[in-house]
Amino acid sequence: MIHTASTQRQESLSMLAHVAGLKAEPWHPDRQSDYVLADLCSETETLPDFLSELVRYLDRNLSVAVVWTSFEELEAVYALLPQARCHFLVDAEDVEAVPILAGALGRRGMNRLHDKDRLVEFSSLHRISDELAEFARTLARIAERDTTQTLADKPVSFRPAPIGGFQPFPTKVVSHSSALTSEKLREIIRLRRQRERFFDNGLFADPAWDILLDLKAAQIEKQMVSVSSLCIAAAVPPTTALRWISAMTESGMLIRQQDPDDARRVFILLSDETSARIEDYFASIADRLVQII
Repeated sequence: MIHTASTQRQESLSMLAHVAGLKAEPWHPDRQSDYVLADLCSETETLPDFLSELVRYLDRNLSVAVVWTSFEELEAVYALLPQARCHFLVDAEDVEAVPILAGALGRRGMNRLHDKDRLVEFSSLHRISDELAEFARTLARIAERDTTQTLADKPVSFRPAPIGGFQPFPTKVVSHSSALTSEKLREIIRLRRQRERFFDNGLFADPAWDILLDLKAAQIEKQMVSVSSLCIAAAVPPTTALRWISAMTESGMLIRQQDPDDARRVFILLSDETSARIEDYFASIADRLVQII
């Protein structure tokens, strides 16, 4: 089902659903659907009410939502909607939804990731996802050349966020003492960004490591990091960053924490296990002569 504020947008999303082999109908909270396509970019006043209604709908029908939102509204949308049942497209082109609607980036398989009997299936799913994602990027590049317009959410990483998140840590790690400081981490981040002065940033996209470095520095500084701030720190388009944040959160590497003073915002933190592993890593390379970035 499709929820949008304009008839023209309803038609474009209906066409998108048709291309993906789906039957599209207008939004109706009492009808069951596999997917909800919700364009919230143009909605402001009615946004909180619809988000609450959508949360109840997704929980009741076990549906998956594909949500278009602007970067300005990202905090509220991400805070209120259930991460495990939503895909967020931030200032993104519709073509980014093709792999999702084709089932390559579905949320339903997440809970079965660690079922040993399904390893082959998930390996195949990952390959299909990559192929569909590359097909979507190719269409986007063709559209960009034809219209001479710049895409708002160009993919810059050759490594998509992993399907179903990451494998959980097998054992508890005891952190070694090290001289890891926020100043050192911030300097590493600056050095990583420095490469973009000389090379295209797509060559070095590594959002997972950028996310971990930023969160560890913030942890040492005793600062909280919002979702939008972390998307910026990931140094990739926000839609890509959100996929990584979601995958890392679902795996337990990161922790999602509601802002006690504002229900429209969530903070992202490192889990104790992830934080310890970062410290162990830097302790293990402390005697190296070469600066690791």
